[in-house]
Amino acid sequence: MFHILSEHMILTGLIIAFLFLSIICQTISAVIYQNMIIQADNMSATENKLLKQCKQKYASYYKLNGKMINTSVFVDKFLQRIKIAGIYLSRLSHISGQLMMLSILIAGISICYLLAAGNTLFQIIPYYLISILGLYLYFSVSGMLDVQEKKNILKTNLMDYLENHYAPRLEIEKENALEEGIRKREVYAKELLQDEPDEQNEEKTDHAYLEEPQKAVPKGTDAEGLAELENLLEEFFA
Repeated sequence: MFHILSEHMILTGLIIAFLFLSIICQTISAVIYQNMIIQADNMSATENKLLKQCKQKYASYYKLNGKMINTSVFVDKFLQRIKIAGIYLSRLSHISGQLMMLSILIAGISICYLLAAGNTLFQIIPYYLISILGLYLYFSVSGMLDVQEKKNILKTNLMDYLENHYAPRLEIEKENALEEGIRKREVYAKELLQDEPDEQNEEKTDHAYLEEPQKAVPKGTDAEGLAELENLLEEFFA
């Protein structure tokens, strides 16, 4: 009965290949989400590139918008933009379902082809079995991995960290930066106030130095000297 599978290796191979690709897609999604869930428990020291990007983007939005950022929307957008090999991770589940349906479609085409070729229903039972077992395996793996549940857990963990741990830290850093800026401005203002009296004293000294020669020679000194010289000359020639 099962020799018909070996007689049509191409059809059989395609059915099995699409089935396993479907399961692999779900497994990849589940592994990535699970790894991020584990790393999210220690976000402050995480080495996960995706989570680091999440923190950096959140910090940038927080600095631009202050406390007006919607963390839930931000996390949803972040999860939707996660890519693996150029494919959005959120689409892998849909791709997995499409591959499973393609496997079932090829099995149905194979059955129709074999019936048209004159094979009996008993002879094509292996393709029915492959289809039924494939569906059972697909839904079993889906239930065990539960990709959507892992995604929800990851979202909850990220929101908890960003809202309850990271946002307060950013606010403290912002306040410290403001205090540091105010302190620096106060120090600079004090230095300016200290420099101004010194400049005023220097200006007064320069003015006094320039005025001294004028005070040293009283007005009318030259005229009195000439008058005394004329009197001495008149007495000499008299």
